[in-house]
Amino acid sequence: MSAAGSSTVVARTEPGSFTTDVRVRSHALVMDEPEALGGSDGGPTPGEMVAAALAACTTITLRMYADRKGWPLEAVEAHVDRQIDVGATGAGSHATPHYLLSVTVSGPLDEAQVARLRQVAERCPVHRQLEGSTAITTELTT
Repeated sequence: MSAAGSSTVVARTEPGSFTTDVRVRSHALVMDEPEALGGSDGGPTPGEMVAAALAACTTITLRMYADRKGWPLEAVEAHVDRQIDVGATGAGSHATPHYLLSVTVSGPLDEAQVARLRQVAERCPVHRQLEGSTAITTELTT
């Protein structure tokens, strides 16, 4: 990490393949495109990783909140359905995705706790980032 709250991700793709090796701190990931789009399906697509980040961030946020409050949250599971309306633009890569986030919680929670967890789910950092505008500065070097 270079500064508080920041990290560097490195992705590398070689000629002749969409398979991409990604490094996040000491973790190695592989991303790719499905065979139907010319990839070898060696890993999730970058868009699927965004959906995975939303699901994971939601479950982590709810777990942290419930643990901090001492609530009896036994399990939390998030499913994300990422839909892209290609009809509006004619190009899926430029269309705005819509994420359907379905969260299931279990444990002896009362109605007020469940209602609060529903609110907290919409406040996870990835959820807020996807809803808001994100600034991206691109630098290209040779």
